Amino acid sequence: MTSADTDVGTPLIQVRDLAVHYSHRRTGGSLVAIEGVNLDVTDGEFVTVLGPSGCGKTTFMNVVAGLVAPSHGQVLVDGKPVTGPGPDRAVVFQDYALLPWRTVIDNVRFGLEMQPHLRGTGWRERVQEAIETVGLAGFEQSYPRELSGGMQQRVGLARAIVAEPRILLMDEPLGAVDALTREVMREEIERLITATGKTVLFITHSIEEAILLGDRIVVFKSHPGAVKEVLTTGIERPRSERSIQSDARFLELRDHLWEALRGEATAAATRSSS
Repeated sequence: MTSADTDVGTPLIQVRDLAVHYSHRRTGGSLVAIEGVNLDVTDGEFVTVLGPSGCGKTTFMNVVAGLVAPSHGQVLVDGKPVTGPGPDRAVVFQDYALLPWRTVIDNVRFGLEMQPHLRGTGWRERVQEAIETVGLAGFEQSYPRELSGGMQQRVGLARAIVAEPRILLMDEPLGAVDALTREVMREEIERLITATGKTVLFITHSIEEAILLGDRIVVFKSHPGAVKEVLTTGIERPRSERSIQSDARFLELRDHLWEALRGEATAAATRSSS
């Protein structure tokens, strides 16, 4: 199995020697969340980030989003250092992060309210288009409590795409839904990204999900979090969970990733017991 971290074209996202350290005020010690992360992501690429729990995947994504400042190194988007959140990036969270007192249309509109230059006339058409894109037409006046988990995640996705960011940062967005909804949502996400050409960083614990969605798979190791390897998927789209199960490349990647993650889990257990 070979790894690759290069692609044609100028990278849209450039991560250079990235590290994040957290200080413990009570003990005076520190925690190294990620260390020495380097990665390039090309415009229009779908990159899945896979790794064991606690390996720093979400911290890495939060730095790219501008929500966490690096302790060392930097992230560049379109050649410019990331110093905070920006309209070129939008985040889709695992826990939906919807406002319970707002209807679907008002939750999606919130994505425009965060961008002052998009608050003017014509917002309703943009919001409606985003709602229809994720398959929620007819639920505009529903509240989050009236929606299933999958539907709530669709609202979160519509809120992210309504402002037309270049980059979608998705932190285990399907982790809180059932298996059937997860499969349907994976297919919807692939359809949406194919249609819009967005650049995506997608955090996941699922090996199958990483293969099904990614053009490349970034495998994180733990303690501290760092890139272990980067694999090119090399499977034609569209991909569906049922049709891909017998694909030789899928099976090869699945077995390789399973061994890689098992090795990381074993190493982590050994460190914790020593």
